Amino acid sequence: LDHRMILNRADPVVPLLQEFGEPLYLVDANPTAENISELIFKITKGLGFPIVESRLWETPKCFATYRE
Repeated sequence: LDHRMILNRADPVVPLLQEFGEPLYLVDANPTAENISELIFKITKGLGFPIVESRLWETPKCFATYRE
C-alpha cells in the first residue's frame, strides 16, 4: 500500500490513472479507514503473522480498528 493511491475498483478515474501509469491499489469496497484497517489485518494474517488487531490512524485523535 506504500506510495499507492487506494481506490475502489469501480471508480471512474481508474482507467485514466492506469493509462498514466499511476501506482494504484484497487479494492472492491470504498477505501475508508475501516476497510483499509480490515484489509491490513487480513493480509497480515494471511501471511501467517500472529495478529490480534489492526489500527489505522487518520488524525492524532481519530482511528479505525479491526479485530476478528
